[in-house]
Amino acid sequence: MTVEDLTVETAGWRPLDPRMALVNLRWLLPPLGIIALTAVASGGVNWEDHKLQIVSALLFVYLTAAEIVRWRTTRYRVGHEQVEIRSGLFWRRHVAIPRDRLRTVDLTSGPVHRVFGLAIVTMGTGQALRTDRRDQVKLDAVAVTEAQRLREELLPRSRPSAPPQEATASGAASDAASGAASGAAPAVAPAVAPAEEIARLDPAWVRYAPLSPLVFVIGLAPLSQAYNLAERLGIPVDIGGAVLGAVAFLSSVPRWLLVVLAALVLVAGVVGTVLLFAEAWWRFRLERDQRTGTLRVGRGLLTTRSFTLEERRLRGAELIEPVMLRWGGGARLKAVASGLRQTLDGPRGGSGALLPPAPLRVAHATAASVLREQESPLLPARLRPHPRAALRRRLLRAALASGAAVAAAATLAALAGGPVGWAAAVAGLLAVPVSVLLAVDAYRSLGHALTGAYLVIRSGVLRRRTVALQRKGVIGWTVTRSPLQRRSGLATIAATTAAGTLGAYTMRDVGYGEGLAVADEAVPGLLAQFIESAEE
Repeated sequence: MTVEDLTVETAGWRPLDPRMALVNLRWLLPPLGIIALTAVASGGVNWEDHKLQIVSALLFVYLTAAEIVRWRTTRYRVGHEQVEIRSGLFWRRHVAIPRDRLRTVDLTSGPVHRVFGLAIVTMGTGQALRTDRRDQVKLDAVAVTEAQRLREELLPRSRPSAPPQEATASGAASDAASGAASGAAPAVAPAVAPAEEIARLDPAWVRYAPLSPLVFVIGLAPLSQAYNLAERLGIPVDIGGAVLGAVAFLSSVPRWLLVVLAALVLVAGVVGTVLLFAEAWWRFRLERDQRTGTLRVGRGLLTTRSFTLEERRLRGAELIEPVMLRWGGGARLKAVASGLRQTLDGPRGGSGALLPPAPLRVAHATAASVLREQESPLLPARLRPHPRAALRRRLLRAALASGAAVAAAATLAALAGGPVGWAAAVAGLLAVPVSVLLAVDAYRSLGHALTGAYLVIRSGVLRRRTVALQRKGVIGWTVTRSPLQRRSGLATIAATTAAGTLGAYTMRDVGYGEGLAVADEAVPGLLAQFIESAEE
């Protein structure tokens, strides 16, 4: 191979940033800090007592060497038609992704990456499940300026359809050009604003952070940490015996002590959820880039995240109202778009999160702005209720759940040697009204409607979801009827779509005939044969 051929072959290939090896300093600083503190406190270092720190230092050396090898062997190139990445020393890997299949180019910078001015660029096609990584490629790490340039270069610059004012501006520009040709003074056309802010974080929204089941999980985290520590020390722990012992202990301690313990758990949970909210959503900003036709979300305190979504792939919006957040008048908002990876909704937001936990009115206003509508199609005023048979099905499930709770309470009381009758009665008094209220609320949450260009579906109680899906985004229907549903004249009808993270949005326990009629009106002709058989 000649030098000229080698130059042509390597043209356009870019290396990763060499500072990526310094990111592994986070593995070296803790053990060195412990050794230094020990030396200061005792006046010397006994290396026999620092085996774990020595292993950590050796791990740092290994990781740094691996990072240097990865830096030397990884190259990427952005061509006119595809993005190519080569990596590996012995097992060479060459990935080529067509540029027209790229759906997301996201930037992430952890605390250490930010210290060295680096970012992780994640390019994805959004076609695989969250457990499959073959649909995305990561460049870890490149300079922040290079990462931003890559995002601008890789995302298509497809401007959305111009609104009337832009058309008027174009007409004015044409008139100005003709005026200039005739010798008149040209008129200056108004410039397109580079970015339009849709929403930004209000610090008062942090009050919604504790309205999550995580407040109890984080509050009880010390118990799980104690269990893990006991396992590491080789102390056997009988979970069943520990639970029974805890029940016996709680029944014997003073009531004021129980109140203090509950308050400590609650305070720890509140503090933990507030810190988690701040880390995930601080400096949140949602804006629309008028030049590229994209929505951009930037957020994060220690780890910064930047998510970009093309408006041409937007197919609707989804309002998520967990029960505790709904009691506080809050909600979250997600985008329904093609190419989004399937990820779980968590405190840091799932795939396509457009808004942190925020007031309901803010969520509706943001949805209207994102979808370019006068008002939010997610408003519940026009939703049609489902038949009363759907309520009976939920009350039946509530009765079964109450019976299971009573049986479980009686079993635990018998194993602990307590009064079985009292335990069953207390469980029944608590479980029956709670399950009935949840069943009624679940029925009231059911609803559907056709609002303009959108099919709106709502369901759920512990996690109520309202989705506004563009009718043109529906590619099929799935009609399911169990024996009990057929007897009650109900059906479960799911609108399948290539957008969103669920792949289908379901009208649960809707009247069979009404559901088919709504589906046929949403996408005419797709369910004609089912409607004919239902009418017969």
